[in-house]
Amino acid sequence: MFYFIPSNTHQQMKTSNYKSILLICLSLTLLYSCDPSDQTGYLVVAPVSLEMAPIAATRTVTVRSSESWFIEQIGNEDWCTVYPDKGTPGETQITVTVTPMPDVWPRIALFSVTSVSGLEKFLEVEQTDEAGANYFLEFYGDPNPSMLVYPRDVNPVKLLVNTNTPSWNTIVSEDARDWLTAERKGDTLFVYVADVDRPEGREGTVTASAGGSISASISFDQMGLHDFGAPTADFSLPIPGVPDSDLAFSYVYRRARITLLYMSASWCPDCSNFLPKVKELYEEFSPHGFKIYGVFMEIDGREQVYYDYINNNGLNDVDETTGNKIWWEHRPVFNALEERKINDFTRMFYGDALLTGEVNNFLPAFFFVDGGGNIRKVYVDNYVLRTDAAISSLYRNMRTYLSRQLECCGG
Repeated sequence: MFYFIPSNTHQQMKTSNYKSILLICLSLTLLYSCDPSDQTGYLVVAPVSLEMAPIAATRTVTVRSSESWFIEQIGNEDWCTVYPDKGTPGETQITVTVTPMPDVWPRIALFSVTSVSGLEKFLEVEQTDEAGANYFLEFYGDPNPSMLVYPRDVNPVKLLVNTNTPSWNTIVSEDARDWLTAERKGDTLFVYVADVDRPEGREGTVTASAGGSISASISFDQMGLHDFGAPTADFSLPIPGVPDSDLAFSYVYRRARITLLYMSASWCPDCSNFLPKVKELYEEFSPHGFKIYGVFMEIDGREQVYYDYINNNGLNDVDETTGNKIWWEHRPVFNALEERKINDFTRMFYGDALLTGEVNNFLPAFFFVDGGGNIRKVYVDNYVLRTDAAISSLYRNMRTYLSRQLECCGG
């Protein structure tokens, strides 16, 4: 069977098919033009912004470009870096690295990504404390946040750090960096405390920090040489030319309730003026557990002057009945004239304060210690003991102190 198709209908069918083919080609063209890889001069950065935790961290950003490109930071935020900072056509992964935040305040770094033809995109990196909510850092054992340490010979302090952060570092408060040192070894924080070099105490803080508020701190309160309860340095001094005459300070104070380390000198007029009052204190309180260790800061070449002073003041007198010394034990320390004030012995009790001028006067000086050699009371003011009133005032002060400590003699 044959069907007859009119010529005009056949023509319409040809036109319709042609339009359909043209429409399909146009659609495909438009479709392909939407893909940046098939367009000329495109530049894509993904993502264009990063929010990062306050810890040391890295993130990845993708750059796709039809041509070579480079990255420049707008500003100078050295806590944030990118690598690589340039690339060739195609897709490149760049690494964004941030350092730990030094405090809790947010910070932003802005980068310009530019192609060789001038296309430009921006990358913003923001680091915030809030972004670190899932991180923690603490010391094992929940130690006391404030540590009291002695003036000398402090053993290294070890603190084990518990954290889920990839890294942490140590920070010492700026005003303590000359005497506090912190070091990280694995998961442990080591703190080293230098010997104190002054009468007053000092404070400093050591922090283990991963960044921002993700940290743990401990403060160190170091006793000064004159602070209440501070252990004194033990020493042993001989009588020059006398064998086996070494006398340790600890030998004296361990046999007493209260011991006075009495620093004096034969050339010191204020010392001579107050010496009779020291004798009065010794006479009254020695039966109640009071002892004195006298140290005379003397000058090389003037040994005879010292011996004459001791004898003239009866400090070597002996009780004829018992054969014992009437007064306390004393020893000289001889130094060159220019070192009579600042020397190894005075540094044990003043540190560098005599050298720096923090303390001007050092004689006479009175250090009262307990049976363990710990400071209980110190009298080291710039005394001018030239009048009866000044001498009596200092004497009454000391007598009141001793009577209360020894619970005797009208105290």
